[in-house]
Amino acid sequence: MGASLLACSSYVEKKTDKKEIISEPEDSADFKIAYNVAYDLDADNYEIFVMNADGSEQRNISNRPGVDWVYYAHKDRLYFVSDRDSTSRKYFLYEMKWDGTEVRRITDFLVHDSWMSSRKDGTEFVVAINKDDDYDTRDLYIINIEGEIIIQLTDDEFQNTDAHFSPDGSQIVFRSNRSEYDELYIMNDDGTGIRQLTDFPEEDESALDWEYHAGPPHWVDSTRISYISKQNYNYSIFSISPRGTNVKQLTPDSTSNGYYSNEGWHSWSRDKKYIAFNATNMVGNYDIYIMKSDITELKRLTRTQWFDQAPVFVYPED
Repeated sequence: MGASLLACSSYVEKKTDKKEIISEPEDSADFKIAYNVAYDLDADNYEIFVMNADGSEQRNISNRPGVDWVYYAHKDRLYFVSDRDSTSRKYFLYEMKWDGTEVRRITDFLVHDSWMSSRKDGTEFVVAINKDDDYDTRDLYIINIEGEIIIQLTDDEFQNTDAHFSPDGSQIVFRSNRSEYDELYIMNDDGTGIRQLTDFPEEDESALDWEYHAGPPHWVDSTRISYISKQNYNYSIFSISPRGTNVKQLTPDSTSNGYYSNEGWHSWSRDKKYIAFNATNMVGNYDIYIMKSDITELKRLTRTQWFDQAPVFVYPED
Protein backbone atom coordinates (compact mmCIF):
# COMPACT_ATOMS: atom_id res chain seq x y z
CA MET A 1 0.00 0.00 0.00
CA GLY A 2 1.00 3.59 -0.52
CA ALA A 3 4.31 4.80 -1.82
CA SER A 4 6.35 1.73 -0.96
CA LEU A 5 4.70 -0.50 -3.58
CA LEU A 6 5.67 1.80 -6.42
CA ALA A 7 9.30 2.14 -5.41
CA CYS A 8 9.02 5.60 -3.93
CA SER A 9 11.77 5.50 -1.34
CA SER A 10 11.17 8.71 0.58
CA TYR A 11 8.58 11.29 1.46
CA VAL A 12 9.13 14.57 -0.40
CA GLU A 13 8.09 17.79 1.28
CA LYS A 14 7.16 20.72 -0.91
CA LYS A 15 4.86 23.68 -0.77
CA THR A 16 1.55 23.37 -2.57
CA ASP A 17 1.86 24.92 -5.99
CA LYS A 18 -0.72 27.28 -7.38
CA LYS A 19 -3.30 25.00 -8.93
CA GLU A 20 -3.42 25.03 -12.69
CA ILE A 21 -6.80 25.62 -14.31
CA ILE A 22 -8.07 22.34 -15.69
CA SER A 23 -11.06 22.03 -17.96
CA GLU A 24 -13.57 19.40 -16.97
CA PRO A 25 -13.57 16.26 -19.13
CA GLU A 26 -16.53 15.89 -21.43
CA ASP A 27 -19.39 13.74 -20.13
CA SER A 28 -17.89 13.81 -16.63
CA ALA A 29 -20.65 15.56 -14.70
CA ASP A 30 -21.88 12.21 -13.38
CA PHE A 31 -18.65 11.09 -11.69
CA LYS A 32 -16.17 12.13 -9.05
CA ILE A 33 -12.79 10.63 -8.27
CA ALA A 34 -11.85 9.16 -4.90
CA TYR A 35 -8.18 8.62 -4.15
CA ASN A 36 -5.75 7.82 -1.36
CA VAL A 37 -3.37 10.24 0.31
CA ALA A 38 -0.27 9.42 2.35
CA TYR A 39 -1.22 12.16 4.78
CA ASP A 40 1.43 11.57 7.45
CA LEU A 41 3.91 8.78 6.80
CA ASP A 42 5.60 9.13 10.18
CA ALA A 43 2.26 8.41 11.87
CA ASP A 44 1.29 5.81 9.23
CA ASN A 45 -1.79 7.87 8.44
CA TYR A 46 -3.46 7.33 5.04
CA GLU A 47 -6.65 9.24 4.24
CA ILE A 48 -9.31 8.94 1.53
CA PHE A 49 -10.02 12.08 -0.50
CA VAL A 50 -12.64 12.84 -3.13
CA MET A 51 -12.65 15.51 -5.86
CA ASN A 52 -14.56 16.62 -8.92
CA ALA A 53 -13.57 15.36 -12.36
CA ASP A 54 -11.65 18.57 -13.04
CA GLY A 55 -9.62 18.28 -9.81
CA SER A 56 -11.59 20.91 -7.90
CA GLU A 57 -13.07 20.62 -4.39
CA GLN A 58 -10.52 18.15 -3.06
CA ARG A 59 -11.52 17.10 0.43
CA ASN A 60 -10.73 14.49 3.05
CA ILE A 61 -13.70 12.17 3.63
CA SER A 62 -12.16 9.67 6.09
CA ASN A 63 -10.50 11.96 8.68
CA ARG A 64 -9.23 9.27 11.04
CA PRO A 65 -5.80 8.26 12.34
CA GLY A 66 -4.35 5.05 10.92
CA VAL A 67 -4.83 3.51 7.50
CA ASP A 68 -7.90 4.01 5.31
CA TRP A 69 -7.36 2.94 1.69
CA VAL A 70 -10.07 2.81 -0.98
CA TYR A 71 -9.76 0.10 -3.63
CA TYR A 72 -13.12 -0.04 -5.36
CA ALA A 73 -16.38 1.79 -6.00
CA HIS A 74 -19.80 0.65 -7.11
CA LYS A 75 -22.32 3.33 -7.99
CA ASP A 76 -22.18 5.87 -5.12
CA ARG A 77 -20.43 3.54 -2.66
CA LEU A 78 -16.73 3.27 -1.87
CA TYR A 79 -15.14 0.07 -0.58
CA PHE A 80 -12.02 0.42 1.51
CA VAL A 81 -9.76 -1.41 3.95
CA SER A 82 -9.04 0.13 7.34
CA ASP A 83 -7.30 -0.73 10.59
CA ARG A 84 -9.63 1.58 12.57
CA ASP A 85 -11.20 -1.35 14.48
CA SER A 86 -8.06 -3.45 14.85
CA THR A 87 -4.32 -3.02 15.29
CA SER A 88 -1.93 -1.31 12.91
CA ARG A 89 -2.03 -2.74 9.37
CA LYS A 90 -4.66 -5.36 10.22
CA TYR A 91 -7.63 -4.60 8.00
CA PHE A 92 -11.35 -5.13 7.84
CA LEU A 93 -13.38 -4.29 4.75
CA TYR A 94 -15.73 -1.28 4.91
CA GLU A 95 -18.30 0.49 2.79
CA MET A 96 -19.21 4.17 2.79
CA LYS A 97 -21.07 6.67 0.68
CA TRP A 98 -18.95 8.76 -1.69
CA ASP A 99 -19.09 11.78 0.66
CA GLY A 100 -17.74 9.88 3.68
CA THR A 101 -21.10 9.24 5.37
CA GLU A 102 -22.91 5.97 6.09
CA VAL A 103 -19.75 4.05 7.02
CA ARG A 104 -20.39 0.34 7.56
CA ARG A 105 -18.01 -2.49 8.36
CA ILE A 106 -18.63 -5.41 6.01
CA THR A 107 -16.37 -8.21 7.28
CA ASP A 108 -15.90 -9.71 10.73
CA PHE A 109 -12.66 -11.28 9.50
CA LEU A 110 -9.47 -9.56 8.41
CA VAL A 111 -8.84 -9.04 4.71
CA HIS A 112 -5.62 -8.48 2.82
CA ASP A 113 -4.56 -5.06 1.54
CA SER A 114 -5.69 -5.77 -2.03
CA TRP A 115 -7.60 -4.46 -5.03
CA MET A 116 -11.03 -6.04 -5.45
CA SER A 117 -14.16 -5.87 -7.59
CA SER A 118 -17.82 -6.90 -7.53
CA ARG A 119 -20.46 -8.57 -9.68
CA LYS A 120 -24.24 -9.07 -9.58
CA ASP A 121 -24.92 -5.36 -9.15
CA GLY A 122 -22.49 -4.96 -6.29
CA THR A 123 -23.79 -7.82 -4.15
CA GLU A 124 -20.78 -10.15 -4.45
CA PHE A 125 -17.10 -9.27 -4.08
CA VAL A 126 -13.84 -11.06 -4.73
CA VAL A 127 -11.31 -10.36 -1.95
CA ALA A 128 -7.95 -11.62 -0.71
CA ILE A 129 -7.51 -13.03 2.79
CA ASN A 130 -4.22 -13.85 4.50
CA LYS A 131 -3.88 -17.51 5.40
CA ASP A 132 -3.69 -17.96 9.20
CA ASP A 133 -2.23 -14.45 9.62
CA ASP A 134 0.63 -15.53 7.37
CA TYR A 135 1.54 -12.63 5.09
CA ASP A 136 3.56 -14.97 2.86
CA THR A 137 0.43 -16.72 1.58
CA ARG A 138 -3.05 -15.43 0.81
CA ASP A 139 -6.11 -16.84 -0.87
CA LEU A 140 -9.02 -15.43 -2.86
CA TYR A 141 -12.67 -15.68 -1.80
CA ILE A 142 -16.04 -14.52 -3.08
CA ILE A 143 -18.09 -12.90 -0.32
CA ASN A 144 -21.50 -11.24 -0.30
CA ILE A 145 -22.33 -7.66 0.66
CA GLU A 146 -22.95 -8.76 4.26
CA GLY A 147 -19.44 -10.15 4.58
CA GLU A 148 -20.41 -13.82 4.40
CA ILE A 149 -18.07 -16.17 2.53
CA ILE A 150 -19.70 -17.78 -0.52
CA ILE A 151 -16.76 -19.75 -1.90
CA GLN A 152 -13.01 -20.08 -1.42
CA LEU A 153 -11.35 -19.84 -4.83
CA THR A 154 -7.70 -20.69 -4.09
CA ASP A 155 -6.09 -22.89 -1.44
CA ASP A 156 -2.35 -23.06 -2.00
CA GLU A 157 0.95 -21.61 -0.78
CA PHE A 158 1.08 -18.62 -3.12
CA GLN A 159 0.33 -14.92 -2.76
CA ASN A 160 -2.95 -14.61 -4.64
CA THR A 161 -4.27 -11.07 -4.63
CA ASP A 162 -5.63 -8.06 -6.60
CA ALA A 163 -8.55 -9.91 -8.16
CA HIS A 164 -11.00 -8.47 -10.69
CA PHE A 165 -14.15 -10.01 -12.19
CA SER A 166 -14.67 -10.23 -15.93
CA PRO A 167 -17.52 -8.03 -17.21
CA ASP A 168 -19.98 -10.96 -17.11
CA GLY A 169 -18.70 -12.16 -13.72
CA SER A 170 -17.85 -15.66 -14.94
CA GLN A 171 -14.06 -15.33 -14.70
CA ILE A 172 -11.50 -13.61 -12.50
CA VAL A 173 -8.10 -12.16 -13.31
CA PHE A 174 -5.66 -11.95 -10.40
CA ARG A 175 -2.02 -11.48 -9.47
CA SER A 176 0.02 -14.37 -8.11
CA ASN A 177 3.64 -15.38 -7.49
CA ARG A 178 3.11 -18.96 -8.63
CA SER A 179 5.72 -18.36 -11.34
CA GLU A 180 9.22 -16.89 -10.86
CA TYR A 181 7.79 -13.39 -10.48
CA ASP A 182 4.31 -12.02 -9.98
CA GLU A 183 2.25 -12.57 -13.12
CA LEU A 184 -1.42 -12.28 -13.96
CA TYR A 185 -3.62 -15.38 -14.07
CA ILE A 186 -7.21 -16.07 -15.07
CA MET A 187 -9.57 -18.60 -13.48
CA ASN A 188 -13.24 -19.49 -13.56
CA ASP A 189 -15.48 -18.11 -10.83
CA ASP A 190 -15.37 -21.46 -8.99
CA GLY A 191 -11.55 -21.43 -8.83
CA THR A 192 -11.00 -23.93 -11.64
CA GLY A 193 -9.10 -23.59 -14.89
CA ILE A 194 -6.22 -21.39 -13.66
CA ARG A 195 -3.99 -20.29 -16.54
CA GLN A 196 -1.16 -17.79 -16.79
CA LEU A 197 -1.98 -14.62 -18.71
CA THR A 198 1.13 -12.40 -18.70
CA ASP A 199 4.76 -13.30 -19.28
CA PHE A 200 7.36 -10.73 -18.24
CA PRO A 201 10.03 -10.14 -20.93
CA GLU A 202 13.07 -12.28 -20.12
CA GLU A 203 15.47 -9.70 -21.56
CA ASP A 204 14.21 -6.92 -19.27
CA GLU A 205 16.22 -6.77 -16.03
CA SER A 206 14.98 -3.38 -14.84
CA ALA A 207 12.45 -4.61 -12.26
CA LEU A 208 13.72 -5.76 -8.88
CA ASP A 209 12.31 -8.96 -7.41
CA TRP A 210 9.80 -7.13 -5.21
CA GLU A 211 8.62 -4.64 -7.85
CA TYR A 212 5.57 -5.16 -10.05
CA HIS A 213 6.33 -7.41 -13.00
CA ALA A 214 2.59 -7.60 -13.57
CA GLY A 215 0.67 -5.42 -11.16
CA PRO A 216 -2.98 -5.08 -10.14
CA PRO A 217 -5.25 -5.77 -13.14
CA HIS A 218 -8.52 -4.25 -14.30
CA TRP A 219 -10.76 -6.26 -16.61
CA VAL A 220 -11.77 -3.34 -18.81
CA ASP A 221 -14.08 -5.08 -21.29
CA SER A 222 -14.33 -8.32 -23.26
CA THR A 223 -11.14 -7.54 -25.22
CA ARG A 224 -8.84 -5.80 -22.70
CA ILE A 225 -7.28 -6.27 -19.28
CA SER A 226 -5.05 -3.43 -18.08
CA TYR A 227 -2.24 -3.78 -15.55
CA ILE A 228 0.97 -2.22 -14.24
CA SER A 229 4.43 -3.45 -15.14
CA LYS A 230 7.91 -2.09 -14.54
CA GLN A 231 9.72 -2.39 -17.85
CA ASN A 232 12.59 -0.40 -19.29
CA TYR A 233 13.17 1.07 -15.79
CA ASN A 234 9.74 2.71 -15.65
CA TYR A 235 6.33 1.71 -14.36
CA SER A 236 3.80 1.89 -17.18
CA ILE A 237 0.22 0.83 -17.77
CA PHE A 238 -0.22 -1.99 -20.27
CA SER A 239 -3.19 -3.85 -21.72
CA ILE A 240 -3.54 -7.44 -22.87
CA SER A 241 -6.38 -9.51 -24.29
CA PRO A 242 -7.93 -12.22 -22.06
CA ARG A 243 -6.29 -14.74 -24.39
CA GLY A 244 -2.83 -13.36 -23.61
CA THR A 245 -2.36 -11.64 -26.97
CA ASN A 246 -2.23 -8.07 -28.26
CA VAL A 247 -0.04 -6.63 -25.51
CA LYS A 248 0.07 -2.82 -25.68
CA GLN A 249 1.86 -0.20 -23.62
CA LEU A 250 -0.68 2.54 -22.90
CA THR A 251 1.54 5.10 -21.16
CA PRO A 252 5.06 6.10 -22.25
CA ASP A 253 8.34 5.51 -20.44
CA SER A 254 8.91 9.27 -20.28
CA THR A 255 7.33 12.50 -21.45
CA SER A 256 8.89 15.58 -22.98
CA ASN A 257 6.87 17.95 -20.80
CA GLY A 258 8.23 16.43 -17.60
CA TYR A 259 4.75 15.98 -16.19
CA TYR A 260 4.86 12.38 -15.13
CA SER A 261 6.62 9.04 -15.10
CA ASN A 262 6.12 5.75 -13.25
CA GLU A 263 2.43 5.47 -14.02
CA GLY A 264 0.80 3.05 -11.64
CA TRP A 265 -2.46 2.32 -9.88
CA HIS A 266 -5.33 3.20 -12.14
CA SER A 267 -9.03 2.72 -12.86
CA TRP A 268 -11.45 3.21 -15.74
CA SER A 269 -14.64 5.22 -15.89
CA ARG A 270 -17.82 3.20 -16.16
CA ASP A 271 -18.28 4.08 -19.85
CA LYS A 272 -14.57 3.32 -20.49
CA LYS A 273 -14.01 6.81 -21.93
CA TYR A 274 -11.48 7.82 -19.27
CA ILE A 275 -8.63 6.32 -17.31
CA ALA A 276 -7.33 7.87 -14.08
CA PHE A 277 -3.95 6.96 -12.64
CA ASN A 278 -1.23 8.07 -10.27
CA ALA A 279 2.24 8.98 -11.47
CA THR A 280 5.34 10.63 -10.08
CA ASN A 281 5.78 14.32 -10.78
CA MET A 282 8.95 16.33 -11.27
CA VAL A 283 9.85 16.44 -7.56
CA GLY A 284 9.28 12.75 -6.93
CA ASN A 285 5.95 12.44 -5.16
CA TYR A 286 2.67 11.25 -6.66
CA ASP A 287 -0.22 13.10 -8.28
CA ILE A 288 -3.46 11.98 -9.91
CA TYR A 289 -3.95 12.31 -13.68
CA ILE A 290 -6.85 11.64 -16.02
CA MET A 291 -6.89 11.11 -19.77
CA LYS A 292 -9.17 9.77 -22.45
CA SER A 293 -9.04 6.07 -23.08
CA ASP A 294 -7.52 6.71 -26.52
CA ILE A 295 -4.51 8.10 -24.59
CA THR A 296 -5.21 11.75 -25.43
CA GLU A 297 -6.04 14.90 -23.46
CA LEU A 298 -3.88 14.21 -20.40
CA LYS A 299 -4.83 16.36 -17.40
CA ARG A 300 -3.13 16.63 -14.03
CA LEU A 301 -5.72 16.78 -11.22
CA THR A 302 -3.73 17.05 -7.98
CA ARG A 303 -0.76 19.20 -7.09
CA THR A 304 -0.03 18.86 -3.38
CA GLN A 305 2.75 18.11 -0.90
CA TRP A 306 1.39 14.58 -0.32
CA PHE A 307 1.49 11.27 -2.14
CA ASP A 308 -1.84 11.13 -4.03
CA GLN A 309 -2.49 7.62 -5.32
CA ALA A 310 -4.87 4.94 -6.59
CA PRO A 311 -7.82 6.91 -8.06
CA VAL A 312 -11.28 5.32 -8.24
CA PHE A 313 -14.28 6.61 -10.20
CA VAL A 314 -17.44 6.99 -8.11
CA TYR A 315 -20.96 8.05 -9.18
CA PRO A 316 -22.82 10.22 -6.61
CA GLU A 317 -26.16 10.23 -8.41
CA ASP A 318 -26.58 6.45 -8.41
